[in-house]
Amino acid sequence: MIQDCSPARLGFSEAFAAISARVLPLGCETVASHAASGRILAERVFAQRDHPPFAMAAMDGFAVAREDAGGSGERHLRLGAPQFAGDRAEPLSSGEARPIYTGAEIPPGAAAVLVQERARIAGASLLLAEPLADNLNIRSRGEDARCGECIAPAGLRVNPAIVGALCSFGIAEVRVRRMPRVALVTTGAELVPVGPAAGGAVIDANGPMIAALLAEAGCLLTGRHHVADDEAALTACLAACRDGGADIIVTTGGASVGARDLVRAAVEGGGAAVHFHGVHMRPGKPVLFASHAAGPLVFGLPGNPVAALVAARFFLLHAVRALQGREAEAPLTLLPASKVGDGWSENGPTRVLKARMSGYGADARVEILPGQQSHRLRPLLEANAWLVTGGGLPARLFPLFDHA
Repeated sequence: MIQDCSPARLGFSEAFAAISARVLPLGCETVASHAASGRILAERVFAQRDHPPFAMAAMDGFAVAREDAGGSGERHLRLGAPQFAGDRAEPLSSGEARPIYTGAEIPPGAAAVLVQERARIAGASLLLAEPLADNLNIRSRGEDARCGECIAPAGLRVNPAIVGALCSFGIAEVRVRRMPRVALVTTGAELVPVGPAAGGAVIDANGPMIAALLAEAGCLLTGRHHVADDEAALTACLAACRDGGADIIVTTGGASVGARDLVRAAVEGGGAAVHFHGVHMRPGKPVLFASHAAGPLVFGLPGNPVAALVAARFFLLHAVRALQGREAEAPLTLLPASKVGDGWSENGPTRVLKARMSGYGADARVEILPGQQSHRLRPLLEANAWLVTGGGLPARLFPLFDHA
C-alpha cells in the first residue's frame, strides 16, 4: 500500500524553521565544574577569584628588588633563601636576590625576575650588570580573570579547556541545561547486529552511528530498541518511548512510502502530529518530523546510512541545539564557484555532498568526493565537511559533525 505523503515536502530551510517553531529549551541543573565537559551552560558564569590570585613568577629565576632592578653598572646582590610555589612570600630587601620558581608568589618589594639562564652567580652573590624592565617575567594578579568578571556566556558548550578555566577561576559548580533524553528505534526485519550475516540479512550500521552522533552532541540515550516490520509492535514501542520520558524519539528506516515503510502510520497512530514528511534534498529526502502536544519530538530517519546520517546531522541536531538553548548552527563559510570542484549547482533541490576542504584563506579549496550515493559510507573516511548546494543559494560549507 502506498501511503499519503502529505503534508507536502518542505524546502531545506523551511524544514529547519518547522523544527524551531516547536522546540523550547530544556530545564536546568547544577553540576560540579570538573564534571561539566560536554554540557551546555544555562547561564552566564562569573569568576569567583582573581586569576592569577597573586603576582607570581612566570619563570624560574631570581626575584630582584625595585631599587636594584633599575640600576646600572655591575651590582652584587646577596642570594636569599629560595621561594617555591606555595611558600609564603616574605618582603625582599634592597641588595638581595631571591631564587624563585615558576608559580611562586612574588615577594613584596620585588619588581622583576631575572631568568635563570641569564644569571651569573659568584659564590653567594648574583652579578647583575643590566637594568631589568618593570614586571619582567611576572604574571600580574588578575591578568587572566578578575573576581566578578563574566568569563563565559550562556549557551557555551563546555570542553576540557573550559573545565580547567572554571576551576582556576574558583567556580566549583555551574548551571547547565538538562541533557536531552533520546530513545532510538531501529526498524526492519532484515537488520542484524555486527557479525556474521546470513542470507538477505543486513548489518545494522544506522543504530550505532546515530547513537554515537547523539552521544557526541551531549544527549542521554535512554533506550535502544529494534522492531521488525510490524505496525502494531512499532506503535507500541513508540508509545513506550513516549511514556518513558524521552524528549526525542528517533527511528531509522521505514520512513519512505513503500509497503513496509510503517513509521508514519505508527507515529500518527500514537497521537503525534506530522509537520513534514519529506524534504526537497538529497540524500535524506524521506525524513519525517512530528511532535506530541505534551510529549517528545519524533524524527523518522531514512534507512540508507548516509541519508540517515545527513538527516540526523542537520535536522535532529538542529533540534538538539534548540533543546540545549544554543543558537542555530551557521555554516563555516559561503563559497564562490571558483573555490568548489565540479559536481554541484545552485539550481534544483538541495544536495548535501561529502567533501574535503584543504588549504587556508585565498588558497582554500573544496573537493567534492566520489561516491555520493546514499549507501556509500567509505567516502566519509576521507571527508571533513559537508557541502550544501542547490535551493537557489550559494554553496555552504559545514563541518562533518557539529562540535561547536
